[in-house]
Amino acid sequence: MRTSIPRWARRAAGLVLAALAVAGTAEASQVTLRYWSFLDPKDPNPRSVAQTRIIEDFLAKNPDVAVKVEVVHWSKIVPMLITAAGAGQAPDVALIHSSRMPMAIESGAVVPLDRYVASWSDRERKDFLLALEDLQYKKRVYSLPWEHRVEGVLMYRKDLLEQAGVSTPPRTWAEVAEVARRLTGGNRWGFVWALSRKDAAANVKILQTLYWSLGGDFYNADGTAAIASPAGIRIAQTLADLLQKAKVMPPSIIGVEEARTMAKAGAAAMIIDGTQVVGSIQAGKGIGRNLRTAPLPSFDPLKPASAIVAGQTLAITKDAKAPDAAWRFIAHMISPAAQIVNARIGQNMPTRKSAYDDPWFRQEEASELVAWKDYILAGGRPYRTVELSDFMNDVLAAAYEEILTGRAPVKDALDRAAARFNDRARQAK
Repeated sequence: MRTSIPRWARRAAGLVLAALAVAGTAEASQVTLRYWSFLDPKDPNPRSVAQTRIIEDFLAKNPDVAVKVEVVHWSKIVPMLITAAGAGQAPDVALIHSSRMPMAIESGAVVPLDRYVASWSDRERKDFLLALEDLQYKKRVYSLPWEHRVEGVLMYRKDLLEQAGVSTPPRTWAEVAEVARRLTGGNRWGFVWALSRKDAAANVKILQTLYWSLGGDFYNADGTAAIASPAGIRIAQTLADLLQKAKVMPPSIIGVEEARTMAKAGAAAMIIDGTQVVGSIQAGKGIGRNLRTAPLPSFDPLKPASAIVAGQTLAITKDAKAPDAAWRFIAHMISPAAQIVNARIGQNMPTRKSAYDDPWFRQEEASELVAWKDYILAGGRPYRTVELSDFMNDVLAAAYEEILTGRAPVKDALDRAAARFNDRARQAK
């Protein structure tokens, strides 16, 4: 017996089948982006949680794209990227620290983004805290910043300063010595700067902004080392005096993680470090908003040291299977909306000016981020790497270990460091 199917039912079935066909086609044509990041989605830390939330927002808006996060330690991303690119196996997108981008670019592992950036309006181009030109390498854009950090700020315990009768953080190195004397005692040091050679790439580079504040630099115009200049000698002697004369610094050379642990434990009243770790230190027991930040001290109260700016950036690799989808992913990750999420959840500093228009940035919990933004806009300078930047950091750290421990006079140690750098530079030519 033949069953008659109503016309409306046949039409509905046809629509369902068509929808399933479209869905099947969409699923078959879905692009999967491989994304290298040091932030593990399984890690409950705020920065990882923020990244996951931002990616979820991207996937909701881009159902034709899937994202596979592949976790790589931040220090290994570029070396592994270069190796993977040599074998044609690089991911689509990589999260790379700005100081490591030149290495990735020179290896050919990443590709320019200029054709995408060219479509931006003038307003979009001017929406970054750093000028777009400062984000270029050899006049081309290869990556865009996902977050900013001021590499060197003074972190201080507001409660401890107040207990010592100090109402404002020190602005100069002379004031650092004076305040640190009041704060040193018992199991607490007044001032700590992690200048260990094993952490040279992390904190030694911050010294460059002090050179700038005295009209100097790490390098001469011809690329040779300028670290033994009068500016360099003054900086090194100032820090040596804090340890050897004022006795407000630990007598041993401190590493980055040790300094951060001391700050969390209240064993260091003031430290120099990057803004990206403020949240983790504030999470220490009983610390919270007692930990505050101020610009890096300078030698002239009327001339603050410049903010030295770096951070994690996003790049498309040469092996990207779907570069346009990869660009959509990057555009979303750096969008003002995503930057707000990154700040509120991850405590990361937004790179877009317009993100700070969000009402959340007028709340007390966002005051540090706003202060860092103002510090950058007042004269921030990007941390630039040269071919031998890592070697410069290493030879300078070795010199500081000699200076701070009293094993060598300041000028002798810096002269030897400059000679070592210049020898390596000549060999590299």
